[in-house]
Amino acid sequence: MPIKSAEVSVATQPFSDKADLTPQGPSLIGKGEKLHTPVLVGERLTEKYWVATHQTSVIASTSSVALVQQGIERYQVGNFTEAIALWQQALAQTKQAKDRAVIHTNLAVAYQQTGKIDRAIASWEQAIQIYAKDGKSDRQIAKLLTEQAQAYSDLGQYRKAIALLQPGIKISDKSTQAAAQGALGNAYWALGDYEQALAAHDASLKIARELQSNNLQSTALNNRGNVYLSRAERYRYQATLARLEGDPQFKELTKLAENDVDAAQSSFQESVAVGGSGSAIQALLNLNRLLERSPSPNLAEIANNRNSALALIEQAPDSRDKVYALINIAHSLKRQNSTEEAANRISEFPVWILEKALTIAKNIGDSRAESFALGSLGNLYESREYEKALLLTGKAQLAAQKVNAADSLYRWQWQAGRIYKAIDKQSQAIASFKGAIATLQSIRGDIVVANKELQFNFRDDVEPVYRGLMELLLGTENQLYGESIAAEDSKLVAQDNSRNASPLPKDNSLKTVIGTLESLKLAELQNFFGDDCVQVALNNSQRNGAISDTNAAAIYSVILDDRTEMIFQRPNGTMSSYKVEIGKQQLEKEIELLRNLLENRGSEEYLTQAQKVYNLLIRPMEADLAASKLRTLVFINDGVMRQIPMSALHDGKEFLIQKYAIATTPSINLTNSQSQDRRKLKALIMGLTVEKPPFAPLMNVEAEVKAVKQILGGTPLVDNAFTLENLQTQLQQDSYPVVHMATHGKFGVDAENTFLLGYDEQISIEQIDNLLRSRPGKPAVKLLTLSACQTAAGDNRSALGIAGVAVRAGVESALATLWFINDEATVPLIEEFYTQLSQPGITKVEALQKAQLKMIANFDYNHPALWSPFILIGNWL
Repeated sequence: MPIKSAEVSVATQPFSDKADLTPQGPSLIGKGEKLHTPVLVGERLTEKYWVATHQTSVIASTSSVALVQQGIERYQVGNFTEAIALWQQALAQTKQAKDRAVIHTNLAVAYQQTGKIDRAIASWEQAIQIYAKDGKSDRQIAKLLTEQAQAYSDLGQYRKAIALLQPGIKISDKSTQAAAQGALGNAYWALGDYEQALAAHDASLKIARELQSNNLQSTALNNRGNVYLSRAERYRYQATLARLEGDPQFKELTKLAENDVDAAQSSFQESVAVGGSGSAIQALLNLNRLLERSPSPNLAEIANNRNSALALIEQAPDSRDKVYALINIAHSLKRQNSTEEAANRISEFPVWILEKALTIAKNIGDSRAESFALGSLGNLYESREYEKALLLTGKAQLAAQKVNAADSLYRWQWQAGRIYKAIDKQSQAIASFKGAIATLQSIRGDIVVANKELQFNFRDDVEPVYRGLMELLLGTENQLYGESIAAEDSKLVAQDNSRNASPLPKDNSLKTVIGTLESLKLAELQNFFGDDCVQVALNNSQRNGAISDTNAAAIYSVILDDRTEMIFQRPNGTMSSYKVEIGKQQLEKEIELLRNLLENRGSEEYLTQAQKVYNLLIRPMEADLAASKLRTLVFINDGVMRQIPMSALHDGKEFLIQKYAIATTPSINLTNSQSQDRRKLKALIMGLTVEKPPFAPLMNVEAEVKAVKQILGGTPLVDNAFTLENLQTQLQQDSYPVVHMATHGKFGVDAENTFLLGYDEQISIEQIDNLLRSRPGKPAVKLLTLSACQTAAGDNRSALGIAGVAVRAGVESALATLWFINDEATVPLIEEFYTQLSQPGITKVEALQKAQLKMIANFDYNHPALWSPFILIGNWL
């Protein structure tokens, strides 16, 4: 992720042992052109926002004036801690309200420089309250609100920042408007709203040009470049999915990505050309990150930009920005060195730069910045000098703990865990990973949700912490495995069922693995949907990981780099683990091949691959499943395995669905497994039959809608009646235990690209959730059916979206399709499902099983392309 024109907020960019370790995050325009630097008491802030230097006679106490002046002198040389102490003394001696407001403002910017964001916000609030009582200081309040909003953004509270900025812009002078628009743009950027972000940055740039302010222009250009680069990354991701789906739109998306990369580069270059030192530094570093990602990076140009940035940094006063800029440069050098001869030794230049950053952080009393400098030094030594790496990493943890910087702390706990693992100190490694996860969960909302940009980095920056712990637990002394199977032995195991797992002697360790996996699943979903819907569902379910259904067992998959673990949890809670010794990359190839073959109705080639995957994943536990006398298997699938229907796996004689009813859930802890009253299963039935380019007409939807109404009764909304407004009206007027939507549904890279197609607009899962939850006095919807969904083969994120659809839509269960079926076969399957569901004593998952078995028995419909994509998600009872 690029560096923002302002403080590089490490709160939102976790580190990875393989990924870039540069602390980054969105921040705002005021730090390129500072709205408020410390001023003398009684001095009105000037248009240029520089520190005032002349005496004032407003305050009666000359000692207060002297203290404020001394504080300014300390601030200007980077001694923020002493500046704060002096201003606190001055505040205690000052009675005049506006003078106190000025001191509060000074304290706020000093607190911000030392990483004490909460105190900074509180100090600005004190100043705002004082000016508000005056009634004549609207412009002053607007400036303070802009600074306060920037601080909220630093904390990841972007919507709060936007709420402060929008009214403030209306009462601001031109300079403050430019800064506020830039702040607004960065908040929208962090939320993934690139169009509004660009509009705000363009507005800021226009004002900056009118004011002929080079610093403001440079900052606006740099921020605009960041947005273009982020949007380019999203276009690239969408282009990849389109290509996987055979969608010709991938060419257009690829071109859009290329155009945005060009626009980003132009913006960064122009920012460097017109900017002052602060904004030029950020633009040079951002430009280098862009150049480093190009297919053939120009190393000479990158080195020249780096040297220019270093020269500007050297001239800049000590500050947190300076520390983070130095850290960025050190990691840029590390990336370059990793591909050169220096990869075999520790380069002295990055070490020197990081030591300089550490010295500055200590001098200005910024423990947060100090933790990043120490941790980054530790990372340089991580793979070679373990003792030194551990010492530095331990100091980084202490510095982070000193200021309760949890978002910094977890990285160094994670780093310590990796080092302990490398030197074969397993217990210390496990303790460190557990500590990192505990810290992560304390800030899950900020790390996982707040910044939409992180949704593309989650798998590199957060997920490995959880997987690292699971790998350690599963590998401890090699005693956890009840069964082990290598890929080359799968045929032998298929012939010999005697090699069965028994309950493990280390059952508690497996429970810890499952607990860690459940936590990861919650974080994944929270990251995908970008809000608190997961926490709401968790509170509602009130589960502890146990399954109350004595006829059902859970099967977890844990995909690690070098193997996959299958964990079988029996109804009584005991567990067994089975190792599949093929690496993650090979497993992904096998699963993606099966998915592609299953979708091809014109071929029977799927059978061999369905048997191969069955032998790898299910065969080792086959006898244990039979011995448990189960009726239902509930799969909590990991990664690529969410892309396939487990029902289509084949043992050589029959499909898995012919032996067990099969459900899936993203997390047992999110699943409310209580049986439900099946009387009066009235449905709200929506359908779209007409073409809505690029979506084809659904020729069989009319018959599907009629069939559902005949079986369940209810209200149909077809074609022009299928609108969000009509949906809302019906849900508020009446109770519908079932909501059936026979329309195109697309699950994309995130919640914003996940939608259902209405007659006149795309309807987001969030909108459906809002409708279903805002029905006071009405019973909850128990089942949401989406009969024409599609996820992209080869994309784990879209499969994650459909796995979590019941959670996001606020319903207990969902019936959905993994791929699109525009075929008359949908109608008899849906008919049989609802017919069975209406029978007493039949669970939802059994109703689906009976419907799929009926399809298998029909020669015309027995290909898994037609029946297997239907999956039941959530409560299976």
